[in-house]
Amino acid sequence: MDAADLPRRYRNFIRFHTHVTYPDESERRQQINTAEVIRRLDAIGMQHIPIPTIWDGVHLVDDGRLAGSLEIERRIGLTYRMRMGRIKRFLDDIFHWSQRDTAIYHALASALREIEFDQLEGRTDIDRAIANVALISTVKQALAIGLASDVIAAQVNWALGEVGGLTADEIELLECLPDEDSLQSTDQLDLERMALDRGISQIQLVENLETRDKIASLLSDCFGGVRRETEHKEIHPLSVRRLDIASRMLSEPGLEALVRIARIANEYVGFQPRFEKKMLPAADGDQTRMRMMQSFDELSRMVPAAWALKVASPKYFRYRVATKSFMVREKIKKSDKKQLFYAMLDRSKSMQQGERIYKLIAILMNRLRAVLRREAILGFSFFDSVVHEQVLVDEVSQARQAMQNLHSSFFLGDDTDINLAIREGITRIEAVVADTQAERPELIIVTDGDHGINVKPEELNGIILHAFIVEEVNDDLIQLAKATGGVALQQL
Repeated sequence: MDAADLPRRYRNFIRFHTHVTYPDESERRQQINTAEVIRRLDAIGMQHIPIPTIWDGVHLVDDGRLAGSLEIERRIGLTYRMRMGRIKRFLDDIFHWSQRDTAIYHALASALREIEFDQLEGRTDIDRAIANVALISTVKQALAIGLASDVIAAQVNWALGEVGGLTADEIELLECLPDEDSLQSTDQLDLERMALDRGISQIQLVENLETRDKIASLLSDCFGGVRRETEHKEIHPLSVRRLDIASRMLSEPGLEALVRIARIANEYVGFQPRFEKKMLPAADGDQTRMRMMQSFDELSRMVPAAWALKVASPKYFRYRVATKSFMVREKIKKSDKKQLFYAMLDRSKSMQQGERIYKLIAILMNRLRAVLRREAILGFSFFDSVVHEQVLVDEVSQARQAMQNLHSSFFLGDDTDINLAIREGITRIEAVVADTQAERPELIIVTDGDHGINVKPEELNGIILHAFIVEEVNDDLIQLAKATGGVALQQL
């Protein structure tokens, strides 16, 4: 937003004065180092935020209260009258010039009262203050371009509600996700389908998107208007990174579907990684543990205290040996095997419709999180009438790269052959298990196809199948997944 496009009083409203918070009520807020907040703001590209807005952000930490109407009017009047001469002050008593900006400050206080700042938790008060500063700056600029305070509060609260519960690994993957125009061409946006997903009419959705986009651009401006990677992510508080995702979510409707489906997948216990840290007996192990003896062949590994008991009480010693109730030492080593997930992803042209791409990415992202936590290996391939090249993800950097590489060109394939995808998935899983340290394989199918399935449960050879049918129904595939003990969801 160009400041030259705004009337002078709105430019001053954005840049100067702080009339809406009580600054000196909390000892904890007084202890926050404002200079440190400013330094951190500079480090993440928010050098342009004016000092009064920073003060407001600091004051609202830890249950900070907003000033009431009378207090706002008193402080506005005092600020302007301090700049007036005696004659102007006399005339101001008649014409009330000093109160000319009262309405917009009342609107600011009204919007801030409705915004749920507590949804953006931070590790420290400084992190929370920085997030508050970004929100207050966004609200100020949104009011200056003519948006109503209740609309601003509603949209910002919606965004905070969507990103407030995002974990660090989810944010890391969403930061790697390409922009909407790289994933889906605008002529493929199905507003009617998107409206049905949200339970509102198409006209309401379009109006909502326009308002959301305005607020998103203002929120993005708080971060210098540019999303960029940095090697020093510790200077970016998690609360601020959530706000950066919130700005994208407001401007890119598909991200809402992505987060919604990812949360649905998280709720299914049967779809959680079954990661176990195993310590296996090994003659060349580098660690030792104690356990109860299991056979008489292990007498030589009993602890020295057991042999002392033989001298003190031979009868009791023989009883303990007969009942195998002595502890023995055992060499062990840690098992490095991880669980294997393999995803077959539908890339047919129909996946371009509505938000289907984002729903597919949601399932992929859910499994990539297991790689980020070093709990699993993920392989995936796109398929249509044939199965395409395999991607194997075992490292954190590979998980990020997998998200960055996604592009709309992946979703321009032919008709869907789900039976081929399942059988080829089984073959590729067996090859990966043979070549890598992986175990307990599970196969994931994400498709919008409704074709009949002729694959039998016994063909999977004990592999669990999870089926996610996007915006369509496929009862055959659902029944197959349930027969293997997997998660089966349709009409996502």
